[in-house]
Amino acid sequence: MTMDSSLIDKTVELLLGASHVVVLTGAGISTESGVPDFRSPGGIWERYDPAMFFIERFLSDPEEVWRCMLDMHRSSEFTLWDARPNKGHRALAYLETIGIIRSVITQNVDNLHQKAGNRTVIEFHGNMLFARCMRCREKYGYEQVLEELGTSFPPRCRCGGMLKPDAVFFGEAIPQDALKRSFREAEDCDLMLVIGTSAQVEPAASLPRIAKGMHSLLRGLGGIPLAKPRCHVIEINWEPTPLTGSVSDFLIQGKAGEVLFAIEQKIRQKKG
Repeated sequence: MTMDSSLIDKTVELLLGASHVVVLTGAGISTESGVPDFRSPGGIWERYDPAMFFIERFLSDPEEVWRCMLDMHRSSEFTLWDARPNKGHRALAYLETIGIIRSVITQNVDNLHQKAGNRTVIEFHGNMLFARCMRCREKYGYEQVLEELGTSFPPRCRCGGMLKPDAVFFGEAIPQDALKRSFREAEDCDLMLVIGTSAQVEPAASLPRIAKGMHSLLRGLGGIPLAKPRCHVIEINWEPTPLTGSVSDFLIQGKAGEVLFAIEQKIRQKKG
């Protein structure tokens, strides 16, 4: 599929003219790093039982869930822990470095935005490269967890509490801090890039609508949104989503990494 160069140029123009740019990313930006998504053919749900990712299952049988996590870690097909940022992640890091991007809101749990160099990353669904104590909330890196697995299964914190992967399981609430920061960023932005997401999973799917002023959870009374200045929403995705034609200004179809790299190069040229 050939990228529409006119839309690339239009996106560059809008990015350079915006004052508060927010990025929302989904699994599509990480597939080019070898990280499989969940729902596509060959994705995670075809390889692992989705029931393993429900909080009720973890609480009832943490040992079984941790064995699944360990199998995923050792799998040559599941590259989450060894994955490296691709040119899409690096482009977003560059845009933050030069002051164009304010924040990245990600539904991904792969830590790739941070590895690429983004500093302001709001993790909607947590981070699978870490674990957290369910008692004292201390955070552990995955290498520390693997050491613990050698002596305790399931792994335990120094306080004796059980460790849980620091990702949001089904049945768990989105962390309140991430939720509030995301909604505020969506309400305050004047341009939102929506990259590699199907826009079907709530509440993240509402963020572009909040950006457009179509829906507000923080402003207004009785759920009635207050007017906000015009905000552009630009999708970068392999295929149309429920946002296309109804919420987003336009869709640039193609691989996220290639599209973002093209945008980065155009901006570098303009910046000299």
